[in-house]
Amino acid sequence: MTESLKKDSAGDDSRCFDGAQCVALLGLGLMGSALTVPLSRARWQVRAWTRSNRPVEPQRGLVLLADAAEAVAQADFVVAMLADAAAVDDLLFKRGIAEHMRVGTLFIDMGTTGPTAAREHARLLAKRGIDYLDAPVSGGVRGAKAGNLTIFVGGDAAAYERALPLLTSVGRPRRLGALGAGQATKLVNQIIVAVNIAALAEALRLGERQGLTSTDVVEALQGGFADSTVLREHGPHMAQRNYEPGGPCRMHLKDLRLVQELLGGDFPLLAHTFRSLQGFEQLVASGYADADHSAYFELYAALASVPAEHP
Repeated sequence: MTESLKKDSAGDDSRCFDGAQCVALLGLGLMGSALTVPLSRARWQVRAWTRSNRPVEPQRGLVLLADAAEAVAQADFVVAMLADAAAVDDLLFKRGIAEHMRVGTLFIDMGTTGPTAAREHARLLAKRGIDYLDAPVSGGVRGAKAGNLTIFVGGDAAAYERALPLLTSVGRPRRLGALGAGQATKLVNQIIVAVNIAALAEALRLGERQGLTSTDVVEALQGGFADSTVLREHGPHMAQRNYEPGGPCRMHLKDLRLVQELLGGDFPLLAHTFRSLQGFEQLVASGYADADHSAYFELYAALASVPAEHP
């Protein structure tokens, strides 16, 4: 058995103890690492694997393992928080991690991988007697740490009921329908968020061009019809030019490309979304790939230096 990278704060080893709530967590990026906080608070025993060496804050019940196969071998639930569908496919089937899961294990994909991949991964896992839910999330790193994520779930109703104790540990789940429904709903979410981020960035740059302070504008708009989570979360980031990632630009671009794949290249009813996609492509190409998606503000940097025209 592969030696664990780190033992938890209580000194437990990498075994799942009889009667313990045990979950394997695959992926400890920004979101995966944040998930360990509410899982620990809910007293889950978490056997986590990551391909990177990103530092992870120690949590009670958290064991880091160098071998993904060892992480999943004894778990009743396996949660994937990976970058995209290709990463999930590679880990499960090309590296063969699925073969190390027990029959009856429930695999929950909490990343944004798209409805097509969700249905295919579910089909392949079902051949091994493994259940599947697609359960992508919204709420970012802050929501993950607080255990306050919005969770969009697709899959069998019985599997959903079985997963509820785990899902409610990290947020507010809702089953939207059959396999792929959670992923489809997440893409709906990402369209709305992208367009709102673009609108907020353009509006605040317009305000600055007119001599306004973005911090004042954001505060003034709260409570009116322009108020939103995007305004409250990303407005201050834009005003302060603080783009520490909660939702990296490269990830939002990936999600909008999934939308593009589903709808085709014409975007007959989604011109604003297509514009947002192009904006994120420009940001990623300009070195903002790992910056928070509030960095969309930087696309309008030239506007601030252009003198405003007054009647």
